[in-house]
Amino acid sequence: MSITERLGLIRYTVKSDIVSVPLRLFGRRVRKEIAAAAEPTPAVIIDLLTGTGSTLVYYARRFPQARIITVDRDPGILCFTARRIEAETGVQIETLAADARELSLPVSMADLVNVSFGLHELKRLDRSLLLGEACRLLKPGGQLTVADYREVKGPGRRLLMRVYYLAFEPRWIKQLFDGGLEKQVADAGFDVIEVRKDLPLTQLIVARKPVAPGCTEGRRLHLAK
Repeated sequence: MSITERLGLIRYTVKSDIVSVPLRLFGRRVRKEIAAAAEPTPAVIIDLLTGTGSTLVYYARRFPQARIITVDRDPGILCFTARRIEAETGVQIETLAADARELSLPVSMADLVNVSFGLHELKRLDRSLLLGEACRLLKPGGQLTVADYREVKGPGRRLLMRVYYLAFEPRWIKQLFDGGLEKQVADAGFDVIEVRKDLPLTQLIVARKPVAPGCTEGRRLHLAK
């Protein structure tokens, strides 16, 4: 890894540590709960927008025999994540450095697709493209789990989080609040099974790809732009 790549990795991990502070302070169990929402036992798990893999650690612990494929644009981050997961769990994962909105992976290959705390980084159309790609990758009846920030209650905590969002997150993060993320998952053609808002700072959406055709696949959306 070159010096430039190492510096980029350091910047990314520092930023990741900063933006995960609210979850570390108020929601230590959140990532474990996300992995617990997966139905047993997926043979193939694809994690989109992986980043440093904080949630993926719990998937690897729960499903050590599964084939786990991680997707992120940054190969350096994926290398770091693969080493981290193997060190913490003993599980070896596969990595794919690519744009998660349009992948070269085969259609209907996954039993579970996970997206944790990444969709808020994308604009609305890009979120739709990614959800469409998740649909393409899932087998009919396969499970989608999406976790991201939600609006919080209480004037003090709400003020604190709004300052945090303003400082560290894109302005369109508000589009995910008040049912916005759930609606976008449903609009992509998924059957929403459960929406949890009891987790600290987090909305967790569990959905399923219909057995009959119904999802809006990312490649079709791309062509329709």
